[in-house]
Amino acid sequence: MTDTLNAVLAAKFNATFDAPTPIQTAVWERLSTGESIFGLAPTGSGKTLAFVLPLLSQIEGTGTQVLIVAPSQELAAQTTQVAREWANLVDVKVTSLIGGANGRRQTDTLRKTKPAIVVGTVGRILTMLDSGALKLDQLRSLVIDEADALLHEERDAEWRALSSYVPRGTQVALFSATDGVDLAKVQQLFGQSTTPISVGQDAPKQITHEYQFADERGKAKILAQIARKQRALVFFNQVSTLTNMEATLRHNHVPVASLGSNDRRQIQRADALASFRKGDVKLLLVTDVAARGLDIVDLPMVINAQIPRERKTYVHRAGRTGRMGKTGVVLNLGNDHDLRDVKRLLGDDVALVKANLAPEKPVVRAKEEVREAVKVVAKTAAKSLSARPSKEKPSTSPAEVDVKKKPRSKQKQKNQKDKGMRHKRRKQAENQAQ
Repeated sequence: MTDTLNAVLAAKFNATFDAPTPIQTAVWERLSTGESIFGLAPTGSGKTLAFVLPLLSQIEGTGTQVLIVAPSQELAAQTTQVAREWANLVDVKVTSLIGGANGRRQTDTLRKTKPAIVVGTVGRILTMLDSGALKLDQLRSLVIDEADALLHEERDAEWRALSSYVPRGTQVALFSATDGVDLAKVQQLFGQSTTPISVGQDAPKQITHEYQFADERGKAKILAQIARKQRALVFFNQVSTLTNMEATLRHNHVPVASLGSNDRRQIQRADALASFRKGDVKLLLVTDVAARGLDIVDLPMVINAQIPRERKTYVHRAGRTGRMGKTGVVLNLGNDHDLRDVKRLLGDDVALVKANLAPEKPVVRAKEEVREAVKVVAKTAAKSLSARPSKEKPSTSPAEVDVKKKPRSKQKQKNQKDKGMRHKRRKQAENQAQ
């Protein structure tokens, strides 16, 4: 297979990997000869190198010859990094066109470096094409990564606009972990018939699928518990729910970051992802678009804080862990209805097991223990006092209390005396009147 590679690239590949993956073997020769394909393979099976290396080996001369389109800023940046690492070995320039980054700086880079490979998101690529900063007259290959996420009806207008810049006869390479791409539409847009090549779909088999019953408050406690032990990528269906959970976790001092907010600058999102990869951040909260295709080395766990609605979404989420033959865990959080949804998505061929989470000590239990400790202290103090000799005078018996009269207060004595004087004067007045 590496016979079609530049000798330098072949040497590095053979020194880095024991053998090519099934998807790499299946598409390598076809891409090298200019065939248009749709490559289907499980997540974490080496799809990026499956298209980068054979296309890189075909570059000749100047101008943009390979255009790679990704569904998210993060995946575009990740693909750029992989492509640049290999392209530097053969002195080929690679640049990225990502939304949220400085557009003027990207324009300057295009004009100065004249990259042979451009990686980007659809919106920013169109902006550069419309401005004339990016030209595709030398384009030979168009790669659409995570094609099922990009080629849908909501983006038809963007793809029609992009197809008007792509020369007819350009090789088209689609890649995804799940099916669902209208190949007839691809042929209509780019004039190319694509050949499906599948080496399997679905998430890797070495992943364990677990569930845990939890309401929204319970989810926050579970996430905080997991953050004390390991990293996890946490998925949400809605950005608003993600934002609320992030605020709750930050309030409880949990090391957390997110990629869910579209108004964050690209550099902020890149910093959040870098902190998570280094382990400074234990939980990275994401939506499906933000995390599509992300490759996070040795990620032990994916958590569905909200259960996805479609099976293929579940597959892509699960595929962030258990990559390249390693083990991983997918933890699903929710109620009875959510559990039924997960079972429906997984089908009968995938086992779903109860999570083995260590129970958190309830706050009520802690308060009870405090009260018991107070009782013990009070009891000990009472015994200590009873053991001491009493210095008080013996108390008066009840019988003596009944016999003795209580002394009158001075004010009461004065009132009684005044009352007697008034009665005496009234008698004297009556006698005088008679």
